[in-house]
Amino acid sequence: MNTPAHLAASLLVWRRESGWPAAAAITLGAFLPDLPMFGFYVYQKIVGSSEQLIWSTLYFQPSWQLFFDLFNSIPVAVIILVAARQSRFVQLVAASALLHLLFDLPLHNDDAHRHFLPFTNWRFESPVSYWDSNHFGHIVAILELTAAVAISAFISFRGTQRPMRIIARWNLGLYLLVISLALLFLFYSRFL
Repeated sequence: MNTPAHLAASLLVWRRESGWPAAAAITLGAFLPDLPMFGFYVYQKIVGSSEQLIWSTLYFQPSWQLFFDLFNSIPVAVIILVAARQSRFVQLVAASALLHLLFDLPLHNDDAHRHFLPFTNWRFESPVSYWDSNHFGHIVAILELTAAVAISAFISFRGTQRPMRIIARWNLGLYLLVISLALLFLFYSRFL
């Protein structure tokens, strides 16, 4: 799933949590498993790597894969969740990250993470991908987009806690901006 869709799912699950610390923890947890990839991408662009090189070669280097997979480890998230009994903030970060991982597990094919590190290097290569059209990505992407927009709109206007509504509105605004830009691009590419 795309990172904003993970945020929408976490906001839905924990929509009754109150206060900005809880909203920040849920947001951080939804983004945490993908943060290493964002950092990797920014670093690669700074050093001048091409998109082709980044996503066909560098992303799959063992050292980068280990870095990504440590942030995508279900056992690590569970250990942090259990160990953080004294901190609701850390619990919410870990729980939101765990939800992210559980949604990612069935939606990655050849880019699957080792979700059970450090216990095994096994990767579940799903027959379904959230992005790869060779593995139903065109269908999953539409379903994901529809669900994420609907959830973000629901929380934006029907959420019980103000911080959750505000974050959901930002998420919804991001989706609407991306959809608008995609439609504008399609319109201009057809008529120019």
